[in-house]
Amino acid sequence: MKNCLFLCLLVVLLCLTGCATTGRITADARIIEGVPYFEQEDFQCGPAALVTVINYWHRKNRCNERLSVDAVAKEIFSNRAKGVLNLDLELYARKLGFTSLQFSGTIEKIKEYIDENSPVIILVDNGRAFYQQNHFMVAKGYTQDGIIFNSGREENHLILKESLITIWKKTDFWALAIKP
Repeated sequence: MKNCLFLCLLVVLLCLTGCATTGRITADARIIEGVPYFEQEDFQCGPAALVTVINYWHRKNRCNERLSVDAVAKEIFSNRAKGVLNLDLELYARKLGFTSLQFSGTIEKIKEYIDENSPVIILVDNGRAFYQQNHFMVAKGYTQDGIIFNSGREENHLILKESLITIWKKTDFWALAIKP
């Protein structure tokens, strides 16, 4: 009986902590205009994030070239990793003629890039306890309460600062800035 009660309590706590990660985007939000959104397939968050940023720069610079998530995934997807490696994103961007800077970020640094109209890819770990579940997202805006992302199957997803720090610190605050 104690085990059943403990298990029920654990499930409720996990559900509650999952609900506390997002907030509402307010009217004073700072959002980079023109950042595209690509709904990702399973295990394609890296290619989707990379295509989001590169196509943003192509559109901003009036370049007609557009990348697709599938085309990038074919180039850099690793079956063994069931995804892409951080380095692959950086190297692929450079292969296309972009400059890329991998760094250990802060919320303030992400805001600085957004203020420069430069979206940033970050890597978070959504796993629980010992289970690792890495995920790439594109930071494209912010509010007083958190950062706005295009992520997975959700566009303009606001993650509150405290929740973001919790999932981002597990990747040593990995971030990637890509510019033409």
